[in-house]
Amino acid sequence: MDESLWVNLKVIANLQPFQRINTRPRLFQISQSNSNNAITSITLIESLQRWWTKSSRSSDFERIKDLYEYAEKKLISSEKKEIDRLKQHLQDSLKGLQSLQKTYEDDVTLKARIDCLIDYVNTLLETESINK
Repeated sequence: MDESLWVNLKVIANLQPFQRINTRPRLFQISQSNSNNAITSITLIESLQRWWTKSSRSSDFERIKDLYEYAEKKLISSEKKEIDRLKQHLQDSLKGLQSLQKTYEDDVTLKARIDCLIDYVNTLLETESINK
């Protein structure tokens, strides 16, 4: 199965509240900062990078949503063993989506979009697999 699907779901699963996710590379990354000075420096650098690449909360969310839509396609077209593994990764990623909700708690619209995505993932987990 596609490495980026597994890695990106694991990255999402490891998100903690108030951490930022970078979805621009093929493999998602979590922005790390440990001190106030580092936070200021990283925030400035990240802001400039996001401006340069025309990235935004909305575009990052769209890439995350695309990942889950891709996962749904894989659920339909994969063998039972892969489906079980994928469903476990989807289940684990819900924690990270909840962390994103906390990170963006002041953005009502994005928080609602994340809520809808969590519902979508839960629906995928409840749906019986279609095996070939």
